[in-house]
Amino acid sequence: MTDKLITCKIVGVYKHALTRGKPYEIIDYANDKYRIIGDHGRRVWVSQLYFDMGKVLLLHMKEWKFDDEIKDWDIIEVTITFDNGTRRWCHMTTPEKLVEHFKNPMMDPPGFFMKHLIIMKSLEITEVEQTLRYLDSQGELEEATKPLE
Repeated sequence: MTDKLITCKIVGVYKHALTRGKPYEIIDYANDKYRIIGDHGRRVWVSQLYFDMGKVLLLHMKEWKFDDEIKDWDIIEVTITFDNGTRRWCHMTTPEKLVEHFKNPMMDPPGFFMKHLIIMKSLEITEVEQTLRYLDSQGELEEATKPLE
């Protein structure tokens, strides 16, 4: 099984040993797990679910920006640019901003569903950056966003 490459598609709990999008050489394979040399220089067994076969190019977040003034809106649009130039967007809010949103007496119906809504502890730039980078490392950022048309 040597000479075979696999590409990490999610980091999971192996942040110390894996990098999303990085190819790794398979050292061994058993019980649906690959043995690889991780980023920390040690051999580690990792579930095959963390990898795609071969050398695969994956999208990575390059940058992001708020599209709305966070003080003016309860639900903020965010645009994310990926390393291949594609752009996607999502909504962000905080629990406090959701409470304010539902205080509007004109809200009809009295509830809503948003597939691409990320609820944050705060909308501080460092916390948004950390959350988006985490979602990217887990391969969840594309699912959490919509293509920008």
